[in-house]
Amino acid sequence: MKRKNLIRQIVTGVFAALLCMILGLFGYTAIARARGNPLPTVFGWGSAVVLSGSMEPELPVGALLFLHREKSYEVGEIVTYQDEFGNLVTHRLVALENGVATTRGDANNTDDAPFPAARICGKVQAVLPGVGSAILWCKTPLGLCTIVLVFALLIVLPWLFHKKETPHDGT
Repeated sequence: MKRKNLIRQIVTGVFAALLCMILGLFGYTAIARARGNPLPTVFGWGSAVVLSGSMEPELPVGALLFLHREKSYEVGEIVTYQDEFGNLVTHRLVALENGVATTRGDANNTDDAPFPAARICGKVQAVLPGVGSAILWCKTPLGLCTIVLVFALLIVLPWLFHKKETPHDGT
């Protein structure tokens, strides 16, 4: 029985640690975004969700993108930059000269307006189709309530179904 209790404690601890890490990351990104940073990064890594079809089929709507801030970028790479309105845009870099960048969505006919290359936030390193849609749902009130409920159940359920040991009187 001691082994089951140890396993239960380990599982509960792991879930609690995961919950704390997730809440910490959400808190960090929320504070960073509130301070005007549209793409908070941790160790140069950030993430974004594809909201439009301008880069299809390479980047489908609802995909989760993992981005990394680089020291320099090259024509042909897919980058995310902040436009003049503060929105994040993920398009392919088609020109980069004298500190001025030009991009274009793969599904678009025309280039985007040139912008200072310093506004590039990162280069797309990995794409997870569909995962971004799930993340966006998790940020809704229903999604947040569901996540909290699932974690609470995972922590509480082991105690609900735990059979109490009856003392053995030796007879």
